Amino acid sequence: METAALALTRVTALVGDGLEPVQGTVVVEGGRVAAVGDVPVPAGAREVALPGHTVLPGLVDTHVHLGAPGGAGPLALAGAVLGHLRFQPRGRRAFLAHGVTTVCSLGDDDAWVHELRRRTADGSLPGPRVRIAGPLFTAPGGHPVATLGASPDDDWVRVPRSPDHAREQVAALAGGADPVDVVKVVQDRGDPARRSLEPVAPAVLAAIADEAHRHGVPVVAHWGTLPDLAELLEAGADHLQHLEPRGPLAGWPAELLEALVARGTTLAPTLAVTEALLDADTARTLRRRVREFHEAGGTVLAGSDSGMPAVPPGAGLVREVELLAACGLTPREALAAATTGPARALGAGAALVPGAPADLLVVRGDPHTGTDPLRRVALVLRGGRPAARAGRRRTRRLRGGTP
Repeated sequence: METAALALTRVTALVGDGLEPVQGTVVVEGGRVAAVGDVPVPAGAREVALPGHTVLPGLVDTHVHLGAPGGAGPLALAGAVLGHLRFQPRGRRAFLAHGVTTVCSLGDDDAWVHELRRRTADGSLPGPRVRIAGPLFTAPGGHPVATLGASPDDDWVRVPRSPDHAREQVAALAGGADPVDVVKVVQDRGDPARRSLEPVAPAVLAAIADEAHRHGVPVVAHWGTLPDLAELLEAGADHLQHLEPRGPLAGWPAELLEALVARGTTLAPTLAVTEALLDADTARTLRRRVREFHEAGGTVLAGSDSGMPAVPPGAGLVREVELLAACGLTPREALAAATTGPARALGAGAALVPGAPADLLVVRGDPHTGTDPLRRVALVLRGGRPAARAGRRRTRRLRGGTP
């Protein structure tokens, strides 16, 4: 049933890919943005005046795991709770309460994450829109098989035996009637000082990326070491996840940094989980590496790795945006990393323009001047309907200061 148009008046709207401030009114009708700027309020529309508030695109978390309540991942699910709990009602509400209207699931049980995507899309489950990778690709002795005890037969992993087998598995995910949105691969040699892991063979890695691209699906990659990064670049991975001490802690090799920027490979450093799990000095050094990547012209995206311990849904992404600002991104750039950046790179979310889905976040204050307004949520719209209302959201402050 169609609802009346909604007009948010006396607001500042952050419009287009550049999040340019436009004063006036945002009109929402039929689940989409109908008009922005100095426009009249349609007859019969519900008018809400919000002076001192900013309307921006809903936030996008480019890295979450949705498999279990409590943030332990799919392995924590017991058969007795495989119905209600695995759809995480608290987590879905928490994402929306913090203005996160789209999430990218990067490694969850294939069958149920497809169901979750369908049910959040049709509105039978309230929550953010869900973009999915389904299962992740790895080696027989790689993460998470060797680290978390995943079985090659589990629905949340794929362990190809050969390049041809890899193509077959990717085609089944990316080329069917209900295709995944991205393909995720893990290329991680582990930490030689603690535990070495088996990387995916280069020929298999290349087959995964090529087959995904043949189906028009981007490749997202978990990586650990610099050799892993070099192999992923050679294979044609599009988007990198994480920035760990086993990588460029001592600095980016010039040739790798140049290649990343030249190819437009994006980086979601997942700093919120780094801050939670590593010592302050190491976390601060990794933020300097993000600053260097950004200053070299690299594209940074915001992903929290929510589902990991100490990274709660929604609040983790707000923290991630704050940490990106601490890396030297301007508030507008940090905001773009969680809004228009994912829209361009992954098709996740959308800029605030007429015709776009009305997934919108209204905050008190001006997020161009700092990230604090993200903690002052006034209203969240998901598909033009109110999904969350005013309330100050608590997330942890920056622990280690600026880099």
